[in-house]
Amino acid sequence: MKPLFSLLFCGVFALTATGARAADNVATAIEGAYLLIQDDEYQRVLSFDRGGTVSQVSEQQPLMGFTSGQGAWEQTGPETVVARVIDFNFGLDDGKPTGTSLLVYKLTFSDPVAGKFQQITGAYAGKNFAVGQNPLNPAEPPAREFGISFTGQRITAK
Repeated sequence: MKPLFSLLFCGVFALTATGARAADNVATAIEGAYLLIQDDEYQRVLSFDRGGTVSQVSEQQPLMGFTSGQGAWEQTGPETVVARVIDFNFGLDDGKPTGTSLLVYKLTFSDPVAGKFQQITGAYAGKNFAVGQNPLNPAEPPAREFGISFTGQRITAK
């Protein structure tokens, strides 16, 4: 009985390890920063960490009254990812907090070179929430919804 159990354990471990390696390979290919050009020509940068975190910064921040954002991403297909980012909003006139935003990115990566994706396309759908609302609570009604498509490319050191 012990040999059969050992064989089953090794088989399950090998399948799990293979799946983990495949996910790690995709994470390695995605990891990095990308310059996004939105359809309205504004730009932003998304940075992906292999551990599953994402950050964003946008040239619209001082114009629209929001901060840089932080969030998480996960693989949804061989070259696709969903990312959720939260940022904080403030009044342009008085600088007082006005709430939070939740942006949900749907992204497709392409053009792998040396194991790293070079291109990105996608869109995000955003929701603004009032002060005190939890943007992660699906029952919270947003004050406003927005979204846009974009294309982009990896930022390299060369």
